[in-house]
Amino acid sequence: MEIVFRAALMYLIVLILLRLTTQRIMRSATPLDMVVIFFFGGMAVPPILGDDRSITGAVLALCTIAGLHMALSHLKRIWPTIGMVTEGNPVVIYSNGTWDDEQMRRRRVDARDVMAEMRQQGITNLVDVQSAIVEHTGAITVVPKK
Repeated sequence: MEIVFRAALMYLIVLILLRLTTQRIMRSATPLDMVVIFFFGGMAVPPILGDDRSITGAVLALCTIAGLHMALSHLKRIWPTIGMVTEGNPVVIYSNGTWDDEQMRRRRVDARDVMAEMRQQGITNLVDVQSAIVEHTGAITVVPKK
């Protein structure tokens, strides 16, 4: 039972730390983002399993984490606030020629990130962009002017 408690605790700790430190994972993870993810994962295993090196302990820990993940995924459908806390909300960082520097700083996004997304969509000039949005996944959506 101790493994279940430790797995649940580490799941929540890693979830919170990843939510605070990496917000661009889904679409545009940088090598720096990946290093953080790998280190968090590697450092979370020893506190979960402790001295238990059994397959049963590992399976119990994995099932606990999978169960928590499924429960949170289900709960965020019922209570959207849980989704906002665990994943965040979309945020407009550029609109009608104006950058929202505060939101860009909070999301750790710079104009180069938006320009890269523009180029991927075939947009070559910022004057052709109505808005840019950092999605809850960390991806950047560029909305062209009509």
